[in-house]
Amino acid sequence: MKKVLLSIIFTLAILVGLTAAFSTAVSADADPGWPSGYAAGVVFAMTNANPGNAVEMYTRLTDGSLSFDGSYPTGGNGFQLAGPPDPLGSQKSLLLTPDGKWLLAVNGASNTITVFKVNPGSLKVVTQVSSGGILPVSLTISSNIVFVLNDGDSSNLGNITGFNLSYNGNLYMIPGSTRWLPIGGAQAFGQVKYDNKGEWLVVTDKPDSEIIVYPVGWDQMPVHNPVVTPQTNPNTPFAVYFDDYDNLLVVYVNQLTPTTFNGAVSSFKIDHDGSLDAINTDYNGQAASCWITGYNGYVFTTNPGSMSISAFSIKDGSGKVSLESATAASGIGTIDEGVTNDGKFLYALGPAAGIYGFKIGHDGTLTSLNGGNPFGATQFSGNGFAQGLAVQ
Repeated sequence: MKKVLLSIIFTLAILVGLTAAFSTAVSADADPGWPSGYAAGVVFAMTNANPGNAVEMYTRLTDGSLSFDGSYPTGGNGFQLAGPPDPLGSQKSLLLTPDGKWLLAVNGASNTITVFKVNPGSLKVVTQVSSGGILPVSLTISSNIVFVLNDGDSSNLGNITGFNLSYNGNLYMIPGSTRWLPIGGAQAFGQVKYDNKGEWLVVTDKPDSEIIVYPVGWDQMPVHNPVVTPQTNPNTPFAVYFDDYDNLLVVYVNQLTPTTFNGAVSSFKIDHDGSLDAINTDYNGQAASCWITGYNGYVFTTNPGSMSISAFSIKDGSGKVSLESATAASGIGTIDEGVTNDGKFLYALGPAAGIYGFKIGHDGTLTSLNGGNPFGATQFSGNGFAQGLAVQ
Protein backbone atom coordinates (compact mmCIF):
# COMPACT_ATOMS: atom_id res chain seq x y z
CA MET A 1 0.00 0.00 0.00
CA LYS A 2 2.84 2.34 0.91
CA LYS A 3 4.55 1.59 -2.43
CA VAL A 4 1.34 2.35 -4.34
CA LEU A 5 0.89 5.60 -2.44
CA LEU A 6 4.49 6.62 -3.13
CA SER A 7 4.03 5.79 -6.81
CA ILE A 8 0.91 7.96 -6.99
CA ILE A 9 2.69 10.87 -5.25
CA PHE A 10 5.66 10.51 -7.60
CA THR A 11 3.39 10.51 -10.66
CA LEU A 12 1.53 13.61 -9.42
CA ALA A 13 4.84 15.38 -8.80
CA ILE A 14 5.89 14.70 -12.38
CA LEU A 15 2.58 16.03 -13.70
CA VAL A 16 2.81 19.17 -11.55
CA GLY A 17 6.37 19.72 -12.72
CA LEU A 18 5.42 19.33 -16.37
CA THR A 19 2.47 21.71 -15.92
CA ALA A 20 4.69 24.31 -14.26
CA ALA A 21 7.32 23.96 -16.96
CA PHE A 22 4.71 24.33 -19.69
CA SER A 23 3.22 27.38 -17.97
CA THR A 24 6.67 28.97 -17.57
CA ALA A 25 7.53 28.31 -21.21
CA VAL A 26 4.33 29.95 -22.39
CA SER A 27 4.72 33.07 -20.24
CA ALA A 28 8.39 33.45 -21.14
CA ASP A 29 7.79 33.05 -24.86
CA ALA A 30 4.56 35.13 -24.95
CA ASP A 31 3.91 33.63 -28.37
CA PRO A 32 1.51 35.86 -30.33
CA GLY A 33 -0.18 32.66 -31.45
CA TRP A 34 -1.43 32.09 -27.91
CA PRO A 35 -5.20 32.67 -27.76
CA SER A 36 -6.29 36.26 -27.24
CA GLY A 37 -7.91 37.37 -24.03
CA TYR A 38 -4.79 37.85 -21.94
CA ALA A 39 -3.76 41.45 -21.23
CA ALA A 40 -0.13 42.11 -22.19
CA GLY A 41 0.07 45.90 -22.33
CA VAL A 42 -1.72 49.06 -23.33
CA VAL A 43 -1.89 51.48 -26.27
CA PHE A 44 -2.99 55.12 -26.12
CA ALA A 45 -3.97 57.44 -28.98
CA MET A 46 -4.80 61.15 -28.82
CA THR A 47 -7.70 62.54 -30.83
CA ASN A 48 -6.20 66.07 -30.89
CA ALA A 49 -9.76 67.30 -31.35
CA ASN A 50 -10.67 70.97 -31.13
CA PRO A 51 -12.80 71.49 -29.20
CA GLY A 52 -12.50 68.60 -26.78
CA ASN A 53 -9.14 66.86 -27.00
CA ALA A 54 -9.21 63.31 -25.60
CA VAL A 55 -7.07 60.21 -25.14
CA GLU A 56 -8.34 56.78 -26.14
CA MET A 57 -7.14 53.74 -24.23
CA TYR A 58 -6.80 50.20 -25.57
CA THR A 59 -5.79 47.05 -23.73
CA ARG A 60 -3.26 45.10 -25.78
CA LEU A 61 -3.77 41.35 -25.71
CA THR A 62 -1.09 38.70 -26.11
CA ASP A 63 -1.93 38.13 -29.77
CA GLY A 64 -1.50 41.85 -30.49
CA SER A 65 -5.18 42.64 -30.84
CA LEU A 66 -6.56 45.76 -29.15
CA SER A 67 -9.62 46.02 -26.92
CA PHE A 68 -11.10 49.52 -26.57
CA ASP A 69 -11.33 50.65 -22.94
CA GLY A 70 -12.68 54.18 -23.30
CA SER A 71 -12.17 57.79 -24.33
CA TYR A 72 -10.95 60.25 -21.70
CA PRO A 73 -11.13 64.05 -22.17
CA THR A 74 -7.94 65.98 -21.43
CA GLY A 75 -9.83 69.13 -20.45
CA GLY A 76 -8.06 71.06 -23.22
CA ASN A 77 -8.22 71.51 -26.97
CA GLY A 78 -6.09 70.00 -29.72
CA PHE A 79 -4.40 72.00 -32.45
CA GLN A 80 -5.37 71.68 -36.10
CA LEU A 81 -3.61 74.35 -38.14
CA ALA A 82 -2.19 71.87 -40.62
CA GLY A 83 -4.55 69.38 -42.16
CA PRO A 84 -4.20 65.61 -42.10
CA PRO A 85 -2.02 63.72 -41.75
CA ASP A 86 0.16 65.94 -39.56
CA PRO A 87 -1.66 68.66 -37.59
CA LEU A 88 0.98 69.08 -34.88
CA GLY A 89 4.03 68.36 -37.00
CA SER A 90 5.78 66.56 -34.16
CA GLN A 91 6.71 63.30 -32.45
CA LYS A 92 5.83 62.40 -28.81
CA SER A 93 2.85 64.68 -28.22
CA LEU A 94 1.63 61.84 -25.99
CA LEU A 95 4.10 60.47 -23.42
CA LEU A 96 3.83 57.42 -21.15
CA THR A 97 6.31 57.47 -18.26
CA PRO A 98 8.75 54.53 -18.20
CA ASP A 99 7.06 53.03 -15.12
CA GLY A 100 3.68 53.14 -16.90
CA LYS A 101 2.01 55.09 -14.07
CA TRP A 102 1.42 58.43 -15.77
CA LEU A 103 0.36 59.56 -19.23
CA LEU A 104 1.08 63.12 -20.36
CA ALA A 105 -0.74 64.80 -23.25
CA VAL A 106 -0.28 68.19 -24.90
CA ASN A 107 -3.25 70.44 -25.62
CA GLY A 108 -1.89 72.52 -28.48
CA ALA A 109 -4.65 75.10 -28.76
CA SER A 110 -4.94 75.49 -24.98
CA ASN A 111 -1.18 75.79 -24.33
CA THR A 112 -1.46 73.21 -21.56
CA ILE A 113 -0.29 69.74 -20.53
CA THR A 114 -2.63 67.16 -18.99
CA VAL A 115 -1.42 64.38 -16.70
CA PHE A 116 -3.46 61.18 -16.39
CA LYS A 117 -3.05 58.44 -13.83
CA VAL A 118 -3.03 55.08 -15.62
CA ASN A 119 -5.32 52.56 -13.94
CA PRO A 120 -6.13 49.05 -15.19
CA GLY A 121 -8.53 49.65 -18.07
CA SER A 122 -9.05 53.38 -17.38
CA LEU A 123 -7.48 56.83 -17.07
CA LYS A 124 -8.05 59.58 -14.51
CA VAL A 125 -7.02 63.23 -14.91
CA VAL A 126 -4.63 64.33 -12.17
CA THR A 127 -3.81 67.86 -13.30
CA GLN A 128 -3.68 70.28 -16.22
CA VAL A 129 -0.97 72.97 -16.22
CA SER A 130 0.35 75.73 -18.47
CA SER A 131 3.02 74.53 -20.89
CA GLY A 132 5.07 77.68 -20.37
CA GLY A 133 4.72 78.78 -23.98
CA ILE A 134 2.64 78.73 -27.15
CA LEU A 135 1.59 75.52 -28.90
CA PRO A 136 3.09 72.57 -26.99
CA VAL A 137 3.85 69.73 -29.40
CA SER A 138 6.35 67.28 -27.85
CA LEU A 139 7.30 65.84 -24.45
CA THR A 140 10.28 63.97 -23.00
CA ILE A 141 11.22 62.66 -19.55
CA SER A 142 14.35 61.69 -17.62
CA SER A 143 13.93 60.52 -14.05
CA ASN A 144 11.22 62.89 -12.74
CA ILE A 145 12.14 65.81 -15.02
CA VAL A 146 9.79 66.51 -17.94
CA PHE A 147 10.55 68.95 -20.75
CA VAL A 148 7.94 70.23 -23.19
CA LEU A 149 8.63 71.71 -26.62
CA ASN A 150 6.52 74.79 -27.34
CA ASP A 151 6.42 75.59 -31.05
CA GLY A 152 5.55 79.29 -30.63
CA ASP A 153 3.81 81.36 -33.29
CA SER A 154 4.52 84.31 -35.60
CA SER A 155 4.68 86.64 -32.59
CA ASN A 156 6.32 84.32 -30.05
CA LEU A 157 9.55 82.36 -30.12
CA GLY A 158 9.45 78.66 -29.45
CA ASN A 159 10.96 77.29 -26.26
CA ILE A 160 11.59 74.24 -24.13
CA THR A 161 10.39 74.39 -20.52
CA GLY A 162 11.05 71.98 -17.65
CA PHE A 163 8.76 70.49 -15.00
CA ASN A 164 9.05 68.24 -11.97
CA LEU A 165 6.68 65.27 -12.08
CA SER A 166 5.82 64.46 -8.46
CA TYR A 167 5.21 61.05 -6.92
CA ASN A 168 1.44 61.70 -7.06
CA GLY A 169 1.35 62.86 -10.68
CA ASN A 170 1.36 66.61 -10.19
CA LEU A 171 3.44 68.67 -12.60
CA TYR A 172 5.37 71.71 -11.31
CA MET A 173 7.12 74.16 -13.62
CA ILE A 174 10.80 74.57 -12.71
CA PRO A 175 11.72 78.25 -12.26
CA GLY A 176 14.37 79.38 -14.74
CA SER A 177 14.11 76.21 -16.85
CA THR A 178 12.82 77.86 -20.05
CA ARG A 179 15.26 77.94 -22.96
CA TRP A 180 14.23 80.07 -25.93
CA LEU A 181 14.57 78.74 -29.45
CA PRO A 182 15.71 80.79 -32.46
CA ILE A 183 12.34 81.04 -34.21
CA GLY A 184 8.64 80.47 -33.63
CA GLY A 185 5.75 79.23 -35.69
CA ALA A 186 3.46 76.25 -36.11
CA GLN A 187 5.36 73.18 -37.31
CA ALA A 188 8.73 74.83 -36.71
CA PHE A 189 10.12 72.14 -34.40
CA GLY A 190 9.65 68.38 -34.56
CA GLN A 191 10.68 66.94 -31.20
CA VAL A 192 12.44 67.42 -27.88
CA LYS A 193 14.18 64.29 -26.62
CA TYR A 194 16.44 63.23 -23.74
CA ASP A 195 19.13 60.66 -24.41
CA ASN A 196 19.01 57.43 -22.40
CA LYS A 197 21.22 58.77 -19.59
CA GLY A 198 19.65 62.22 -19.29
CA GLU A 199 22.89 63.94 -20.33
CA TRP A 200 21.60 65.63 -23.49
CA LEU A 201 18.42 67.29 -24.73
CA VAL A 202 17.94 67.31 -28.50
CA VAL A 203 15.54 69.51 -30.50
CA THR A 204 14.92 69.26 -34.24
CA ASP A 205 14.49 72.57 -36.10
CA LYS A 206 12.72 71.81 -39.36
CA PRO A 207 12.59 75.10 -41.36
CA ASP A 208 16.23 75.91 -40.52
CA SER A 209 17.24 72.27 -41.04
CA GLU A 210 19.24 72.14 -37.82
CA ILE A 211 19.74 69.79 -34.88
CA ILE A 212 19.99 71.60 -31.55
CA VAL A 213 21.81 69.82 -28.71
CA TYR A 214 21.67 71.03 -25.09
CA PRO A 215 24.21 69.57 -22.67
CA VAL A 216 22.43 68.89 -19.36
CA GLY A 217 24.15 70.11 -16.19
CA TRP A 218 24.51 68.65 -12.71
CA ASP A 219 21.24 70.38 -11.76
CA GLN A 220 19.45 68.41 -14.52
CA MET A 221 18.88 71.64 -16.46
CA PRO A 222 20.02 72.22 -20.07
CA VAL A 223 22.67 74.88 -20.65
CA HIS A 224 21.66 78.26 -22.08
CA ASN A 225 23.91 78.01 -25.13
CA PRO A 226 23.20 74.84 -27.10
CA VAL A 227 25.29 73.42 -29.92
CA VAL A 228 23.57 73.87 -33.29
CA THR A 229 24.49 71.59 -36.19
CA PRO A 230 23.18 72.54 -39.68
CA GLN A 231 21.88 69.74 -41.89
CA THR A 232 22.10 70.04 -45.67
CA ASN A 233 21.98 66.60 -47.27
CA PRO A 234 19.69 65.11 -46.13
CA ASN A 235 17.58 68.04 -44.99
CA THR A 236 14.65 68.80 -42.70
CA PRO A 237 15.30 66.71 -39.57
CA PHE A 238 11.94 65.77 -38.09
CA ALA A 239 12.23 63.27 -35.22
CA VAL A 240 14.90 61.38 -33.28
CA TYR A 241 15.54 58.10 -31.50
CA PHE A 242 18.41 56.96 -29.24
CA ASP A 243 19.50 53.35 -29.61
CA ASP A 244 20.74 51.15 -26.75
CA TYR A 245 24.25 52.57 -27.14
CA ASP A 246 23.03 56.20 -27.08
CA ASN A 247 23.70 56.70 -30.76
CA LEU A 248 21.41 59.44 -32.08
CA LEU A 249 19.23 58.38 -35.01
CA VAL A 250 17.54 61.21 -36.94
CA VAL A 251 14.84 60.82 -39.60
CA TYR A 252 14.70 63.40 -42.40
CA VAL A 253 11.90 64.43 -44.74
CA ASN A 254 14.65 65.17 -47.31
CA GLN A 255 12.77 67.10 -49.98
CA LEU A 256 14.82 67.17 -53.19
CA THR A 257 12.43 69.21 -55.32
CA PRO A 258 8.94 70.58 -54.68
CA THR A 259 7.53 67.21 -55.72
CA THR A 260 10.26 64.64 -55.04
CA PHE A 261 11.52 63.17 -51.76
CA ASN A 262 14.05 60.61 -50.60
CA GLY A 263 13.56 59.97 -46.89
CA ALA A 264 16.65 59.23 -44.84
CA VAL A 265 17.96 58.17 -41.45
CA SER A 266 21.31 59.48 -40.18
CA SER A 267 23.23 58.29 -37.13
CA PHE A 268 25.51 60.36 -34.89
CA LYS A 269 27.63 60.17 -31.77
CA ILE A 270 27.19 63.16 -29.48
CA ASP A 271 30.65 64.44 -28.56
CA HIS A 272 31.58 65.63 -25.05
CA ASP A 273 30.82 69.26 -26.00
CA GLY A 274 27.46 68.53 -27.65
CA SER A 275 28.71 68.53 -31.23
CA LEU A 276 27.62 65.74 -33.54
CA ASP A 277 30.03 63.20 -35.04
CA ALA A 278 28.38 61.76 -38.13
CA ILE A 279 28.43 57.97 -38.46
CA ASN A 280 26.49 57.41 -41.68
CA THR A 281 23.24 57.98 -43.58
CA ASP A 282 21.01 55.64 -45.54
CA TYR A 283 17.99 56.44 -47.71
CA ASN A 284 14.63 54.76 -48.25
CA GLY A 285 13.32 56.49 -51.39
CA GLN A 286 10.07 57.26 -49.59
CA ALA A 287 8.10 60.51 -49.23
CA ALA A 288 7.48 62.41 -45.97
CA SER A 289 9.63 60.19 -43.71
CA CYS A 290 8.98 61.87 -40.38
CA TRP A 291 8.48 59.49 -37.42
CA ILE A 292 11.00 57.02 -36.03
CA THR A 293 11.04 54.34 -33.36
CA GLY A 294 13.07 51.22 -32.72
CA TYR A 295 13.92 48.16 -30.69
CA ASN A 296 16.69 45.55 -30.50
CA GLY A 297 18.81 46.67 -33.44
CA TYR A 298 16.05 47.90 -35.78
CA VAL A 299 14.43 51.27 -36.40
CA PHE A 300 11.24 51.98 -38.32
CA THR A 301 10.14 55.15 -40.09
CA THR A 302 6.59 55.99 -41.11
CA ASN A 303 6.32 57.63 -44.52
CA PRO A 304 2.75 58.90 -45.07
CA GLY A 305 3.67 60.51 -48.40
CA SER A 306 4.40 57.04 -49.76
CA MET A 307 1.83 55.20 -47.62
CA SER A 308 4.56 53.00 -46.18
CA ILE A 309 6.75 52.04 -43.20
CA SER A 310 10.49 51.47 -43.73
CA ALA A 311 12.81 49.25 -41.67
CA PHE A 312 16.49 49.97 -40.98
CA SER A 313 19.00 47.91 -38.99
CA ILE A 314 21.51 49.21 -36.40
CA LYS A 315 22.55 45.81 -35.10
CA ASP A 316 26.26 45.94 -34.33
CA GLY A 317 26.30 48.73 -31.73
CA SER A 318 28.42 50.99 -33.95
CA GLY A 319 25.44 53.19 -34.78
CA LYS A 320 25.78 52.46 -38.49
CA VAL A 321 22.33 52.46 -40.04
CA SER A 322 21.40 50.28 -43.01
CA LEU A 323 18.14 50.06 -44.96
CA GLU A 324 16.54 46.63 -44.69
CA SER A 325 13.24 47.30 -46.43
CA ALA A 326 11.89 50.55 -47.89
CA THR A 327 8.36 49.14 -47.74
CA ALA A 328 8.28 46.81 -44.76
CA ALA A 329 4.59 47.75 -44.72
CA SER A 330 2.71 49.51 -47.49
CA GLY A 331 -0.70 50.81 -48.47
CA ILE A 332 -1.25 52.64 -45.17
CA GLY A 333 -0.89 56.32 -44.28
CA THR A 334 0.52 56.41 -40.74
CA ILE A 335 2.28 58.97 -38.56
CA ASP A 336 3.12 58.38 -34.85
CA GLU A 337 4.35 54.89 -34.02
CA GLY A 338 5.61 52.84 -31.09
CA VAL A 339 7.09 49.44 -30.25
CA THR A 340 5.87 47.37 -27.28
CA ASN A 341 8.20 46.89 -24.32
CA ASP A 342 8.84 43.28 -25.28
CA GLY A 343 9.69 44.26 -28.87
CA LYS A 344 7.09 41.93 -30.37
CA PHE A 345 4.68 44.46 -31.92
CA LEU A 346 4.73 47.78 -33.73
CA TYR A 347 1.67 50.05 -33.72
CA ALA A 348 1.20 53.06 -35.98
CA LEU A 349 -1.51 55.71 -35.99
CA GLY A 350 -3.56 56.44 -39.08
CA PRO A 351 -5.12 59.85 -38.30
CA ALA A 352 -8.37 59.22 -40.17
CA ALA A 353 -8.44 55.41 -39.97
CA GLY A 354 -7.28 53.96 -36.68
CA ILE A 355 -4.36 52.07 -35.20
CA TYR A 356 -2.46 49.61 -37.40
CA GLY A 357 -0.66 46.71 -35.71
CA PHE A 358 2.27 44.57 -36.88
CA LYS A 359 4.20 41.63 -35.51
CA ILE A 360 7.94 42.32 -35.65
CA GLY A 361 10.01 39.43 -36.96
CA HIS A 362 13.47 38.55 -35.68
CA ASP A 363 14.86 40.02 -38.90
CA GLY A 364 12.90 43.27 -38.59
CA THR A 365 10.14 42.25 -40.98
CA LEU A 366 6.60 43.46 -40.28
CA THR A 367 3.55 41.22 -40.54
CA SER A 368 0.14 42.86 -40.38
CA LEU A 369 -1.97 41.66 -37.48
CA ASN A 370 -5.20 42.20 -39.35
CA GLY A 371 -4.54 42.06 -43.06
CA GLY A 372 -3.59 45.74 -43.12
CA ASN A 373 -6.93 46.83 -41.73
CA PRO A 374 -6.94 49.18 -38.72
CA PHE A 375 -7.93 48.07 -35.26
CA GLY A 376 -11.05 49.78 -33.91
CA ALA A 377 -10.19 53.37 -33.10
CA THR A 378 -13.72 54.26 -34.12
CA GLN A 379 -13.82 57.19 -31.67
CA PHE A 380 -11.77 59.33 -33.99
CA SER A 381 -12.41 57.58 -37.29
CA GLY A 382 -13.12 60.35 -39.80
CA ASN A 383 -11.67 63.07 -37.55
CA GLY A 384 -8.43 63.08 -39.51
CA PHE A 385 -6.63 65.30 -37.00
CA ALA A 386 -5.57 62.61 -34.50
CA GLN A 387 -1.94 62.75 -33.44
CA GLY A 388 -0.01 61.19 -30.60
CA LEU A 389 0.54 57.53 -29.75
CA ALA A 390 1.99 55.83 -26.67
CA VAL A 391 2.65 52.08 -26.49
CA GLN A 392 3.48 49.70 -23.66
